Formats: sequence, C-alpha cells, structure tokens
Amino acid sequence: MEIVTTLFEGHYEKGVGALVNSLARSSFKGIIYVGYRGDLPVWINQLQKSDQTFKIGNDVQLVFELLDVEMHFGYYKPSFMKKVAEANADLTNIYYFDPDIVVNAPWSFISNWTNNGVSVCLDNCFPFVHHTHPWRKEWQKLANNKSTCELNYYANSGFIGIHKDSLALLDRWVSLTEKYKDIDGDLSRFEKDGYRAFKGDQDLLNAAMTISQDISFSVIGSEGMGFTDPAYLMAHAVETVKPWKNNFIKQLVSKGFKPSTAAKMFFNYCQYPIEIYSKSQLKIKKMDIKLASIMGRMLG
Repeated sequence: MEIVTTLFEGHYEKGVGALVNSLARSSFKGIIYVGYRGDLPVWINQLQKSDQTFKIGNDVQLVFELLDVEMHFGYYKPSFMKKVAEANADLTNIYYFDPDIVVNAPWSFISNWTNNGVSVCLDNCFPFVHHTHPWRKEWQKLANNKSTCELNYYANSGFIGIHKDSLALLDRWVSLTEKYKDIDGDLSRFEKDGYRAFKGDQDLLNAAMTISQDISFSVIGSEGMGFTDPAYLMAHAVETVKPWKNNFIKQLVSKGFKPSTAAKMFFNYCQYPIEIYSKSQLKIKKMDIKLASIMGRMLG
C-alpha cells in the first residue's frame, strides 16, 4: 500500500485540495493522510464520508488528523511520516508533499522512482552542496557521526518518497530534529541567510541524508519541482504569496513579479474531483494570471 502525507493550516487548505486533485488525476491509489491545525477544509463537504475517512472515487481515501504540536509544521514532517508509517503495517512506500505542490507526472513514474531509492529533488537555492561543505561538517557534528560522506547535492524537503526498506532515514531525521532542539534550535521558524548550517527542516533532512551511507537515494534536478523547465514531474509554489492568495496583475504592476510556472499549474487542479473554486471564480483567477503573464512578456 502506498501512502501520501501532507500538513497544513489556515488558507493552505486550497493548496491541499489542488494537491489531492493532482494525485487523483495522476492515478494515485492509496491513502492520503492530512495533518492539520485549526479547521478542516470547507471542500470536504463535497466528499463521500465513511467512518472517519473521506473517499475520492474508489481508489483514494483521505484521513484527517487534528494535531496539537507547537513547532512549525516543517519540522514535524518526519515525525508525522514516522507515525503514519508505524500505524500501517502493509505500507510499501510513504511520501510527503508540501501543500503548495501539484503533481504533473503519472503516479507510476513516482512510484517506480521511489522503488529505486529515496526519491528527492534538488533545491532551487542551494542545489549543490559539496561533501566537504562546512554545512556538512556542522551536520555531522550535531549527529556525532564523522563517517565518510560523498553527497554533493542538497534536497528540497517539500517532497520525499521513501520505500519501507529505507524508513531508518525518518528515525535519523527525527533524532536530528530533537538534537537541534536540545542545542536551543528554534523550531518555530526558518532562518533565511546562507551563513547558517541550520536554517530549517531542510537542513535537518540533508543532515540525515549525510549520515545515511547505508541508504540509496534517487535524485532528480531542480526541474523535478518545476523550479526550471520542463516542469514535467511536480510544480512547487515556493513564492511567499501563494497562488490562491495572489492578485497577479497587481503583483506585476507593484513589484514586477511575473506569475511562476507553479502558480499557473496550480489553477489546472482546482476543479476536479474537488471543486476549490466555482466555475466563475476560477475563470476570473485564470484570466488574472493569463493577463499578468502576457503583460510580463511585454515588459520583458
């Protein structure tokens, strides 16, 4: 059995809806576990409910879990994945997607990819981190592990796929998160500068990978998340203002920001099987982003 996990709160419910739509349309079959704070998405009223599970067709189930955790959800990813994995003995592969990602590829590609090794994509800001990089030295120090590392890439933690034989990576990721907290690491926020070896959960994932010579990884470049074209696999809307909150023409005029590829692709997954916007609302949203894209090309 394959399981997808994600975490959200507040307005990110729209992102979760688009993620679920993209998974269903990719032919994913399995369970999607959604951890959340606050309220359930308003769109669940459209779904068939069976006990505590919501159904999308015959092949996809949604399970929601209200979480009482104080840390930023980014740091909670490995703990949530580990908890879900331990509760499902028939698990084959488990995945995590940020709630601002949509899937463009057939699910069979992602499933086969993960069977070849822990599946990750390169980050857009720091794709290359040499095995002698000072960050890695700090990560090894935190882990109290100086074993030889030959990794030269840096993964984005917005997506990860793990086969059941590689679940030890989750244990290490959780352990390093706890060790980071023990040295007064702030689990409530992310840092922004590149001088720090620990800027957020992403560094802790890469730290866990650094000390995991016994685990195989399968890495796709930054195009895997749509940071560069072609965005054939996924599209990750990493911009500060998420697609569902954005006024694209206003943003272009006021700040000069053109609509991202991920923002455009988000609106391809807003109607079916979950209706995130009414047809008229979606038409207005698509018109906004289309006009902003045209104006952006004209402005150069």
